[in-house]
Amino acid sequence: MSNENDLRIIKTRRLIRVAFVELLEIKGFNGITINNIADRAMINRSTFYLHYTDKYDLLQQTMEEALKNILQMVTPELHIIDGKLEYDSFVQNISSILKIIERDATLYKIILNNKEMSGISEKFENALIEKLDICFPDHILISKDLFLEMITSLYMSAIKWWLNNDMKYSPNFMAEQLVKLLVAGPTKSIGI
Repeated sequence: MSNENDLRIIKTRRLIRVAFVELLEIKGFNGITINNIADRAMINRSTFYLHYTDKYDLLQQTMEEALKNILQMVTPELHIIDGKLEYDSFVQNISSILKIIERDATLYKIILNNKEMSGISEKFENALIEKLDICFPDHILISKDLFLEMITSLYMSAIKWWLNNDMKYSPNFMAEQLVKLLVAGPTKSIGI
């Protein structure tokens, strides 16, 4: 199938992706077969193969899309203007990222928690570090590579905690809390 904008192609790919994510949650990647995916998506195996070469191709494309959806929203350069942080736009941006994650919560929860996905989670972290690296100057108060690792770990841990606690707080609340912690720092956040 050549026309990626064809509504039938879009719908079929969506069915396959939804079935795949559901099966990832239930069986884990190694336990999934093409038959499982086709049965759950209510398509023929041959239809699956019109879109993907195998389950590894489906995994790669699904993860690349998930990564792209997040990374295109990470825009720290828009929040630091003339050396000052634009607090409200930073909160709004983090909230927008969390809303994307919320819409595909099962997939992101699998990526961050499932040991089979540890390589993909690491790929997410490395891509975030690369994106942040180009946005911050080389000369900051602490070692830049350590700073990038710490900030990335904070983001990833906060998102993982939020997903593992059934997103009990809204994306806006989580964004506000995360930005407060980043701006005030740990000691000021606890009143020291």
